[in-house]
Amino acid sequence: MEKAPDAFAEKTVASGNACSKQDTGAARRAAFCANVFDVMVRLYDEPGIASWCLEAQTRHAVDVPSLLFFALADSDGHGADDGAMQRLLERAGELRSLFVLPLRHLRLTLRQGRRNTAEIEFYQKIKAAELEAERLQVRRLADDFLPLEGPGGLAARYLETISLSESEAGTLVERLRAAAKAVCHGFPIMRVEDLKTS
Repeated sequence: MEKAPDAFAEKTVASGNACSKQDTGAARRAAFCANVFDVMVRLYDEPGIASWCLEAQTRHAVDVPSLLFFALADSDGHGADDGAMQRLLERAGELRSLFVLPLRHLRLTLRQGRRNTAEIEFYQKIKAAELEAERLQVRRLADDFLPLEGPGGLAARYLETISLSESEAGTLVERLRAAAKAVCHGFPIMRVEDLKTS
């Protein structure tokens, strides 16, 4: 007599497959969060990206690290709901207000006018400190982003909260999407193998 299929075993196999997909998704998201700043720097170095971002920052007060973070999250298939996204922006905004913006203001002030060697060296230290402050801001974004799930389109949704027109926002998002694709050469931005262990 043929044994009837065990429904519990089928459910266990099915739930095991779901868990492994969930584990893979969690591992991909962890790899994304661990490596996002380094990929952001590469994205920022893509032709045209720095000038587009700086124009948006100057004209519309766009937070470039948050925008690049969201654009890369979109490219890698990650998302968050609107409420969680707002909390991400608020928490990252705390570091931006306390460290990034004051250092940027100081750097821009030092950049003006004539400078001697000591002022140039100080300017370089402030510039490096500003980049490190942005790294801290992105680290906070990544830490807070890690457990979240939700819909994509983060970069576009972020730009909706700024005074950017819909057409300007759409153009910037498309440029970022194309540049992210170039940086990643058509592969996922973050692979489980890229997960940093430090």
